[in-house]
Amino acid sequence: MVGENILVDPLLIVSIVLIFTSIICMFRVIYGPTVIDRMIGLNTIGTKIIVFFVLLSVFYERSIFLDLAIAYSLINFLCPLILVRTMETEA
Repeated sequence: MVGENILVDPLLIVSIVLIFTSIICMFRVIYGPTVIDRMIGLNTIGTKIIVFFVLLSVFYERSIFLDLAIAYSLINFLCPLILVRTMETEA
């Protein structure tokens, strides 16, 4: 019974760290001096969400979370490219 939930404590600690650092990145998104700083902040938060999905996949031993992480990483990669492309054509 002692070794039954050996991953619960590390998952909780890493989740708290990810949430805390996401809050710090959210300040960069809100108060960023330029649009590029805001986009980098959002991309960093998206990367932290992907890491959380991978950790959930390891903890629950379900591959559906890995599928979600892959799909979200594609969205997280393409959205800044699309935003930069539209900002480039407007300028």
